[in-house]
Amino acid sequence: MTRQTPLPLVGRDYYTEFIEGSRWLREEQAEARAAWYDALPWEHRETTLFRFEMLLKGLVCFGNPVNHPGPPRRGQPVAAREFDNELGVVRSVLRDIVETGRALSGESENTYIFQRYLESVIVQDQARIQIAKKSLDQDTPEQSIALLLATMENLFELVRGLTATSPISYRSFSSVIKLAQREIHRSEYFDPLAVLEFRSEFDRIQAPDVLEVIHDIRIDPARRVASLVFLSLYRLLRYLTLITEEHARDAGFGTLFAFLAVLRSDARALAVFLRRDAANWIADGFAKLYETADLTGVNDRYDHLAGDFAKLKSLRELLGSMGNQLRLELRRVYEQQLPALENVESKDDLDHAIAQATSSMRSFLQNAAVLLAREFSPGIMGEELFDDFTSERARSDRLRRDIWMFQQILRAFITKAKGSADAADQWSGLNTFRFVREFVTYFKSMGYQLLRYSDYEKFDGFMGLVDRLRDGDVLEVQRLSQVIEECEEFHAYLGQMFEAVSRRGELSEVAFDRREAAKTLMLFLGH
Repeated sequence: MTRQTPLPLVGRDYYTEFIEGSRWLREEQAEARAAWYDALPWEHRETTLFRFEMLLKGLVCFGNPVNHPGPPRRGQPVAAREFDNELGVVRSVLRDIVETGRALSGESENTYIFQRYLESVIVQDQARIQIAKKSLDQDTPEQSIALLLATMENLFELVRGLTATSPISYRSFSSVIKLAQREIHRSEYFDPLAVLEFRSEFDRIQAPDVLEVIHDIRIDPARRVASLVFLSLYRLLRYLTLITEEHARDAGFGTLFAFLAVLRSDARALAVFLRRDAANWIADGFAKLYETADLTGVNDRYDHLAGDFAKLKSLRELLGSMGNQLRLELRRVYEQQLPALENVESKDDLDHAIAQATSSMRSFLQNAAVLLAREFSPGIMGEELFDDFTSERARSDRLRRDIWMFQQILRAFITKAKGSADAADQWSGLNTFRFVREFVTYFKSMGYQLLRYSDYEKFDGFMGLVDRLRDGDVLEVQRLSQVIEECEEFHAYLGQMFEAVSRRGELSEVAFDRREAAKTLMLFLGH
């Protein structure tokens, strides 16, 4: 239940700082952009501006082949490939940028045509130079978007000419993207290319329970990290909505693949932050808390500082595991579920792949947001944060897949460990046990909440065993024998649980996709 009278916020309001701050807008520019936005006359201004800026970002992100869907092209240098299809995507995106930008700026087609006609009929070079120079002014958002649209249309004409030639080299494709990126970076008011940066117009979180969770975090470094992660997760979820809407428009593949590139690029940046930078933020923040403590009162505050340390350590572990699993989920979606652009054989195949990929990513991101909220408010439920929270069938299907993966990893360890006759061979068992330990960490953060109450005791017991074991324990023959026995018992329990989950009503008509689960397991083992 949402509290009616929240306690006063203690410390900095990082959520508002992330929303209203910017790495590229000066204060007076931010105010001018806000005034321009408030003056836009129609009700869909938020979605239009968001789509416009994501088209700009999508154009640049799609220019990096790493963001394209499809299996990795090992052994094939990017410079040796042809980019005819990719340039076709760029052409579609540039056209959409110009059309959306005109609607956003309120510039009519007739006015635009007249401006181009006026520039073409002026004969004197000096006058043409003055007009061109004047067009570079960006004192207002209106001037800034007009200049950006003019450069995007120029690029569109160049690309339209290039597409008439074949083949298109990576060098030509890359040069077009670099020109576009340079012009977007030069825009004083419309440069959305920074990662993990947010906009007050369309990034405010609308879930009151999440805002309350952020508000109630009393440890400063935890509030800072949580604010950024919540904003990032909700931005990624908005990308999924944008992709779904674009897919429903049925206007071709161009902008759809650009938005998929944005999603992959920003999700990868978030995964890096969760796995690496979040720990640094937390450590630096706790160090500052300790440094600001009165030395004469450290003993009195010891229990308080120890409690903060324990909470921050738990948050760091959750975020690190979440980052690893986000990286795994991205590889699964983009390398296994989504086809490469040149492999799209039919609209029906693409429809199925997009539906599968967006559903999978939405489930993961929503689950991640719920887990983060529960770190500070354990009783919170997914339905309180999302109206379309992942269905019971999707959660059960994911649990069944994770149980199967857990079984395979345990079986591999048991087989290796039983075959370890001497100390040297036992290192093989130890290496396999590393995957057991890593999968337990994964399951604790991303699968544990999918269990039913009756399963907790058995899982807690096995996870406790793994947590207590040291590497040396697995190498000791007597201890190794006990570990094998425990793993065999738990492996049998997982087999029973797999069958039980498969019999759930929501999975009665959903066959287990063993091939897909095996692919996901290979991604996990290769991470």
